[in-house]
Amino acid sequence: MHRRSKLPNPTAETRRVTLRRLRTLLLACVTLLSWVAAQPPAFGQSAADAAAPTSAATVPAARQADNVAIITIRGPIDIHTARSVERRIGLAERSNTDAIVIDLDTPGGEVHAVIAITNAIRGSSITNTVAWINPDAISGGAIIALACREIVYNDPARMGDALVITLGLGGLQPVPRDLRSKFLSPVLADVVDSARRHGYDEYLVQGFVSQGIELWQVREIETGNLLTINENEYRMLFEGVPIRSNPIVASIGAGRTLAGGESGASEGESAARRGGERPPVRFEEGEHPVVPEEDYFNPATEEVAELIASVSVALTESTQRPTITPADRGRYEFVRYVSTGDGPLVVTRDEALALGLGVATVRSDAELEAFFSAQNLRRLDFSWSESLVRFMTSIPVRGVLIVVFILGFFIEMTSPGTAIAGSIAAIALVGLIAPPFMIGMAGWWEIAAITLGIIFILCEIFVLPGFGIFGILGMLMLFGGLVGTFVPNDGPLFPDSPQARSDLLFGVATVALAVITSLAGIWFISKHFATLPLFSRLVLQDAPNEEATTEPMLAAMSEPAHQLRIGDLGVTTTPLHPGGTAEFDDQLVEAAAELGFIDAGTKVRVVRIDSFGVIVEPADDAENA
Repeated sequence: MHRRSKLPNPTAETRRVTLRRLRTLLLACVTLLSWVAAQPPAFGQSAADAAAPTSAATVPAARQADNVAIITIRGPIDIHTARSVERRIGLAERSNTDAIVIDLDTPGGEVHAVIAITNAIRGSSITNTVAWINPDAISGGAIIALACREIVYNDPARMGDALVITLGLGGLQPVPRDLRSKFLSPVLADVVDSARRHGYDEYLVQGFVSQGIELWQVREIETGNLLTINENEYRMLFEGVPIRSNPIVASIGAGRTLAGGESGASEGESAARRGGERPPVRFEEGEHPVVPEEDYFNPATEEVAELIASVSVALTESTQRPTITPADRGRYEFVRYVSTGDGPLVVTRDEALALGLGVATVRSDAELEAFFSAQNLRRLDFSWSESLVRFMTSIPVRGVLIVVFILGFFIEMTSPGTAIAGSIAAIALVGLIAPPFMIGMAGWWEIAAITLGIIFILCEIFVLPGFGIFGILGMLMLFGGLVGTFVPNDGPLFPDSPQARSDLLFGVATVALAVITSLAGIWFISKHFATLPLFSRLVLQDAPNEEATTEPMLAAMSEPAHQLRIGDLGVTTTPLHPGGTAEFDDQLVEAAAELGFIDAGTKVRVVRIDSFGVIVEPADDAENA
């Protein structure tokens, strides 16, 4: 008889297994959640940043970016800065970048370089651009900041004072009034175009680049929109004398003293400075280019109004600024007195944010990452090669290279055969031309002028000695080619501007001083050629004898073996270009031409005997007879 084993209830067993699995799964979930909570914040975030509400959901869609490139601009802005920014923007475009941050700490710089940078920013395929004032964007830095879609500030930070000035040999100089409009119109067009693209106030941005712009801020009651207005518009909207107490924006150059809200200048001076009635904004048919009304440039002052035609045709965006008329009285309320107009505007972080010229405060890369809700931040700095080019194209270095080139060329021509001095001159010439050519400051015409100048000088030396024309043409072309490398090859932004004249003046002064220094060096070498340790090896020495000294320096300084005197006659046995040999009473000696070059077989007369050798000149007809 078989004994039946007692089997567990299948339903109860299944229930127990299920419960054990659920307990195990819950324990694993709790363990995983505890581990995740214990992990540090993501790279580039502090614990406070990680806890802050900076997720992609809280960042505007137009601003959110996963990959952000930070392009730094530090120090004065020049053509090297512009080329570098263009390169880095191109690199960002090729690298799947979602946003570009222009990290600014600059006092400004050359106008044409600033305009090149703003054009590169606006022309980039990456439209999500942010200027980070970190901490100063003065002059050209402010113009670059306005070219970006948004502006953020470190704390503290400043922006403004973009008045156009020129740099001469005497330092910073104001632009003459008769030339001011020629410079101001492209700069005004640039900042106004940026304002229209990105929603900045058009009158405020004019205040950065021009003097005499006095502004008030008002608010549209119905919409709450802020607007800055000039005095003419103020009188249309409000009754009484405009309020002039406690301006919130600092101006450079206090041209008057405010006391009790009244101007320290006379009423006539104030009217002349601020402008009287609102300047016309329409053109008569045939006087100016006809453009759509929404594209007209709205000038903030009468002085700026003189540029309506030139600025309007340069704008690419239509204005969104409302036209204020007396019918708008009652629609706006006064907010604050913005600026006195005594000089170009300079705004601090708090002032800029209050005036709508910024959106946030960003103190670090971590906060910048949170600002975009970004995953990756990458800094693109000035490269070492760009720094090398900037060093090689600096005025002191180029002046030294010109001196080395001229001295090397002279030594090679006077002592041909070794090629050492010629090689040094060639290297110096490459150092003079290559770096400017790489950044657009030298083109093919400068290279051609320098090359032809050298060829003409060589022709004067070896082909047509003493003729003069080729030598003069060669020196002029060489001088002009070297000066040309100081001026941008594509031409300055304003060809007849003080900036262009300053570049040309610095080029002429540098080359001229280098030539004068070279002439002094040539004179010194000519007087002490045989006594200098390096150059004495280039001088033909007599055959060694038992009485010769063992010191080459003393040997070079010893008395010559010949017994020639000034006035002795001889004949050249080789061409003197300018050095060679000549025969005097069956004695062959080294000789050099006093001036120009002398053919072989020419009768010569000794005019000087020094450490360089025997200096001769062609004998006159009486002596030849």
